[in-house]
This record gives sequence, C-alpha cells and structure tokens, in this order.
Amino acid sequence: MANRFREKKVEEEPVVPANGEESVEESQEAEAAIVDDTTTGDEPQSKTGRGIGRILGGDILADKFVLKQIPLLLLCLVYLLLIIGNRYRIESLSREKQQSEERINFLREQRIQMQKQYQQSVKMSQIAEDLKETGVGITAGPPYEIER
Repeated sequence: MANRFREKKVEEEPVVPANGEESVEESQEAEAAIVDDTTTGDEPQSKTGRGIGRILGGDILADKFVLKQIPLLLLCLVYLLLIIGNRYRIESLSREKQQSEERINFLREQRIQMQKQYQQSVKMSQIAEDLKETGVGITAGPPYEIER
C-alpha cells in the first residue's frame, strides 16, 4: 500500500522575537504555510504511489481528476442500468412471444382436426340427402345382412 504519510517540507525556522515569545500572528502564518505546502500536491509521486496500492487503499478516489469525473461515472451507471432493464424487458417479451407462437400452433392443429371432422359430417349429411332423394334411407342402427 502507498505510504499515507507525506513528508513535510521544512523551511527556514521563523525568527523568534527578541523577548523570546512568538507573536500569535506569526505562529498562525507558520502553521498556514505548513498546511499549504502539504495540500498543494506539487510533490512528485513515487511509482509505488501510483500503483495498485492507491486503488486498494482508496487514495485514488480523493484525486482531483477522479472527483471531476464523478458526473460522467454516474451517467455511465444510469446508462448501464437502462441497458440491463431493457435487456430484461426484451427477454421477457421474447419468452411471451414464444409462448404465444406455441399456443397459435396448438390452436391451428385443433382447427385442422375440427375442420376434418366437420367435412366428414358434411359428407355424411350430403350422402344422406342424396339417398333420401333416391328413396333409400339410412338406418339409425348398425347394418345387418339380409338372409335369402
């Protein structure tokens, strides 16, 4: 992991007043200079500071470049969620379409079977009408053999 402690630049020591006490203003200025030196980021980073240690340590999230890219990352996240949602919706529509096609094929087969039965019954009724015209009737029971 990267070293989290940064070396502070040591500047010249502040001049101490002749009476031996620092003024409050001078001590505050010295502290501000130390804080400014550590937060400017002008220090060159070592190769280990740029490596995987920064990523695992979370230091990369505090980088200015990454902070500027947060809106872009959020936009990419929204697009990713939209893509996932659309894919789920399309898969469910695909399953529904396949079930509908199976149902349609089943109903076609049923229609064909019913149409055959209807045609058969129409043929029998047509034969019955033709036989009535000739005077021969159709018996309601099973056929029987005439003995001589």
